[in-house]
Amino acid sequence: MARNSFPTGNTRVLGIVGDPIEQVLAPTLWSELCSKNGFDIVCIPMHVRPADLKNFLDGARGWKNLEGLIVTVPHKIEALKLVTVATARAHATGAVNSIRPDGQGGWIGDMLDGGGFLAAYEDRIRPVRGQRVLVVGSGGVGAAIALALGEAGASEVDVSDVNASRAHALAARLGAHGVASKSVDPTAKGYDLVVNASPAGMRPEDPLPIDLDGATSDLAVADVVTKPADTRLLLAATALGCPVQGGLQMAEAQIPLQAEFFDLPPGDWRLSSSNSH
Repeated sequence: MARNSFPTGNTRVLGIVGDPIEQVLAPTLWSELCSKNGFDIVCIPMHVRPADLKNFLDGARGWKNLEGLIVTVPHKIEALKLVTVATARAHATGAVNSIRPDGQGGWIGDMLDGGGFLAAYEDRIRPVRGQRVLVVGSGGVGAAIALALGEAGASEVDVSDVNASRAHALAARLGAHGVASKSVDPTAKGYDLVVNASPAGMRPEDPLPIDLDGATSDLAVADVVTKPADTRLLLAATALGCPVQGGLQMAEAQIPLQAEFFDLPPGDWRLSSSNSH
């Protein structure tokens, strides 16, 4: 059945939960894809403050036409504590970014940021096996990316964070999963891939999250920030001739993984080239 131009009484709902929320691209991306596939599903932004997250999820348990929720900043770590069941990947990361009703009044959670990042990177740039990687930001998305890159064969995945204790803790968790890792300063020298997995870059006045001094065109640079698409970090890397990957590419590559997790009907979950960075 073709998707209606407006919601009806049969419309199913996906939500994306965050604070702030105006920067998210998911409602636009999912709406295009659901329309293309003829699915009567809408994706809506849900602005929920951290103090209200538990009450929100408790209330949403009774939402019978809810397919699931995409969880974004700053809720990924806290949401793991609020789901009924989480995947081993989510527990290893310490966060979830996708949750769905379990049919019994609870939530099932998974963390798909790492898989989305890895799929986009290896499709667009090169295999990660054997590469030395620096991930800046040790929150939910940073932990997910670091773990995915380590499991994909990166020779080392170092981490940096303005909160040094968080960086040390993530490096220790990665080490426990067999990934060589240490806490370092955010400088690109000596790495094959550097990833900004922090919010730095969302505002024009934000400083560069990674020092690119001494970087060559062999360095790959990635940023998880989706708005703006061309962050100062990516613009600086492009000027050096480095291959780059933006947050939109990670979001696009993650959609098929989330569609499977939400148990949506089979369809073409690839976005048109017009939305590509």
